[in-house]
Amino acid sequence: MQYLLRKQIILLLVLLCSTFAAFTQSDEVYRPFNDEKPVYLGLNIGISSGYMNFERGTNFLLPTKNEANWISPLFNKALIMGLSGTLRLNSHFLLRVNPNILITGTKDIFNYKILNRVDTFKMNVSSTIINLPIALKLESDRYTFFKKPNFMRHYVFGGVKFDYDFTASKEAKGTFIKNGNVENTYPNLLNAADFGYEFGLGLSFYLPYATISPEIKFSYGQRDMRNANAYPTIVLNSLDKLTSNFVYFTIHVEGESFFLKN
Repeated sequence: MQYLLRKQIILLLVLLCSTFAAFTQSDEVYRPFNDEKPVYLGLNIGISSGYMNFERGTNFLLPTKNEANWISPLFNKALIMGLSGTLRLNSHFLLRVNPNILITGTKDIFNYKILNRVDTFKMNVSSTIINLPIALKLESDRYTFFKKPNFMRHYVFGGVKFDYDFTASKEAKGTFIKNGNVENTYPNLLNAADFGYEFGLGLSFYLPYATISPEIKFSYGQRDMRNANAYPTIVLNSLDKLTSNFVYFTIHVEGESFFLKN
């Protein structure tokens, strides 16, 4: 999945490194007492690439006349915007809550073919997702970077997440790939709620008035997203399970905390 965001990640890292190089002209340590604060507030913006992962079922191997016998997942990019609140537990462990909104517009799910049909179809849904992750974060000590003392640290994290898609459960459309004509509309195709686990890593750069942290995160949904109450469809009947996976590249910005340690 990393290659899906390779160009965007490289470009952003180059821009960040160029910016940080401008702060290497002095030996001043920026915000040396930042680690003594118990709570950190911030915001983030980024991009994601996601896809629906599926397990093929017996109906896929032995499809009936009106069921899919060829399915290929499609990847979708989304804009991420969110807030973060981080509680320091000790010198290296922190607990972070990071609610986000993912804006994708129309999300493509599959390309598929139906048995005894030569046409290829694309199934898509409208999607606006609220992402609510809670993660335990392990960070290193601050160290020298670009000859700047105590300028940088790295971290890893892992946790759980809850997603809610406000529009995915309402309607899905099957369209011809070549000309885009609507072939079928499927109401209540997917479940709106999902849960799963996430993990990732990042770097923190300490600037005079803020901490900037580019990070990459991998997210794996665990719920079967097929709506059991939906009208049977030619695609979902061929699957045993459907889950939602994402890769995020995000830049977090944390300012001075309003909470000071006594």
